[in-house]
Amino acid sequence: MMDKHEKFSMQELMQIAVPEDRVDRLMDTVVFDTDEPISDEVKRYLIRQQVKYVNIQYARFLAGIHFTQDDVDELLAGSIDIHAHGGSEPFERIMLEDDMLKDFTRAGMRATVIKTWYTPSASRNAMLQKNINQWAEEQGLEPVKVFGGITLNQSVGGLNPNAVERCLKYPGMKYVWLPMVDSYHHRKIVYDDQTGSGIHILDANGKVLPELQEIMRIVADNDLILASGHYPYKETSVVFEEAIKLGVKHLEVVHPAHIHSKTTIAEMKQYAQEGVKLMLSGLGTLAFPLHESGPYYAARMIHEVGADHFVYGSDFGQIHNPRHIIGNRWMIQILLAYGVSKEDIAKIFKTNPAKHLGLE
Repeated sequence: MMDKHEKFSMQELMQIAVPEDRVDRLMDTVVFDTDEPISDEVKRYLIRQQVKYVNIQYARFLAGIHFTQDDVDELLAGSIDIHAHGGSEPFERIMLEDDMLKDFTRAGMRATVIKTWYTPSASRNAMLQKNINQWAEEQGLEPVKVFGGITLNQSVGGLNPNAVERCLKYPGMKYVWLPMVDSYHHRKIVYDDQTGSGIHILDANGKVLPELQEIMRIVADNDLILASGHYPYKETSVVFEEAIKLGVKHLEVVHPAHIHSKTTIAEMKQYAQEGVKLMLSGLGTLAFPLHESGPYYAARMIHEVGADHFVYGSDFGQIHNPRHIIGNRWMIQILLAYGVSKEDIAKIFKTNPAKHLGLE
């Protein structure tokens, strides 16, 4: 006899509620292996989440989910990773940018944006592009295009308009990222620094700082992308509202589900209405399941906000995580497995970032 769950679509399967009587029964059998006390309220919440994941993991094949590695290869070819970390940092990364670019070229990827923390990644674009062009020609392959930008951390002077202007002549200069690890909010959330030290983007009255307004004008005049940093929605939304008034056409929220820049789905929808692109993070989906709620939440973001509003960025490069190309393949597989259509994945990995970067 056919199981009734075979009639479910993946989206329906993800929306199945966990009844309280089922939670009641599991309260006596599920054990949480922790030395810290857990209240019944928290335990019930965790059980509900686990049951949802179990429903998806074991019933996915009943919902008709099927794909092949050829499907993954097809979606990876021509794709763009708009947020990749390489080894040009004062700390260890899994690989240097040139090796990452070879991986991307072998896979037939179209472009990537290299993100660095402390120095302008755009300053290395010319050298990297020259090297990958030469290697690709020797291999008979089409080289991946290389883009970069500047991250406004303390090492470049924070909110420093002059540093941004100095980067304009670099080939492939596309991004201005607001402060991340040097943001006061990052320090508050990640390091529990309650002193308020670090870079602020608003003044005491909640207005955008003049130096940031000057940077926005540079971004607008040069058709660059202004990307968020590690700040809460209530501050980033004010900055983006001002940026739109000043003529900035390309805005992006970087890893919107991160704890240090958490944006709710309702807030993502508001950004989407304003034309802001949202970065779908490979790292957050695959390697930070508690940090960003994992694959389930990524699929939910796409279904509820709409694929038209997302651009893919792996955010990989950490020594404890897989190579970028492995992470990108895995991300495509996960999205397919969670019922995201090939058409929507193509938008997020190809069409949307190409338009975002001005390639189309």
